[in-house]
Amino acid sequence: MTPLLRFAAALVVVATLTSVAAAADAFAVFKSSDRGRSWTRSDHGIPQGSRIHAFGSAGELRFVGTDSGIFTSRDKALSWQPATGAVTSSGRVISFASLGRKVFGGTDGDGMLVSADGGRSWALDAAFPGRKVRCLLVHDDKVYAGTDAEGVLASHDAGRTWTRLAAGLPVHGQVFALSAVEGRLFAGLYSRGLYSWDRQGSAWAKVTPVTPLALASVEGTLIAGHNPGGLSWSADLGVSWFKGVAGGNAAGPLTVMASGDLGELSAEAPVWALASSDDVVFAGASAGIYYSEDRGRTWTRARTGLPEESAGIAFLLERGFVLAGAWVK
Repeated sequence: MTPLLRFAAALVVVATLTSVAAAADAFAVFKSSDRGRSWTRSDHGIPQGSRIHAFGSAGELRFVGTDSGIFTSRDKALSWQPATGAVTSSGRVISFASLGRKVFGGTDGDGMLVSADGGRSWALDAAFPGRKVRCLLVHDDKVYAGTDAEGVLASHDAGRTWTRLAAGLPVHGQVFALSAVEGRLFAGLYSRGLYSWDRQGSAWAKVTPVTPLALASVEGTLIAGHNPGGLSWSADLGVSWFKGVAGGNAAGPLTVMASGDLGELSAEAPVWALASSDDVVFAGASAGIYYSEDRGRTWTRARTGLPEESAGIAFLLERGFVLAGAWVK
């Protein structure tokens, strides 16, 4: 498992923030060099009113997908510049995944952007058979794309050709999140539940009782974020689920619904984004930004350097630092 970047939840997975009033939108990037304990503002060059959807990286270059297209940074997020060749009709880029120096960027209705030079320049992929690409995941050298109408699309040849993996999924199911645990692929569908891919049967099977919109995996554990519904985790490939809780509280089975909460993050709080690296997971919720160092069992709210009213909506976990996109209320 590479410590530089895991698109376990397609790098980053962000649900639609339907409760955000457009007139009051303010978005920011924050950076932490101590695993989420403290944060500093790190978004010079990104328009403040442009919603942040996803982060990515390839080599020394970092990039962020916004409502205004892609911005790149060569100085570890100290400053950002617009990427070249990334203009689409909407300008909105909502997901990333990297396979070597080839990078994929999912757009909000204009298909797939591809960069062959590590994210420096971008072009639309005319061969991609989908339009809205909500999430992306690289797993076992394959690229998976979660879409709004075509289910999951998979490429075994670095994006040159794509195969539709839709058997077993609801018709027109919106795939908001993708993750993989111990070789098993999972997809979270909006209001339709969690599905796992059966390689032998070449079809998806529904996993109960969770209905996540964000997914991440760490050390054999699958973590699900719900909107609403808080955080839950499974260490047996989705067979049994438990609620994530504040540090020191005991976790009960998901079907029982543990009574303990995470301070402002209640058991039913909306969770919009998840991201993980080797031994830490970050969650973006309506109440703030949280991190877990025990595979999602317990969670701590990040506060130092963050505005009191700031919801986490995207993450990038790198060696030595973390980036968080936040909606500042």
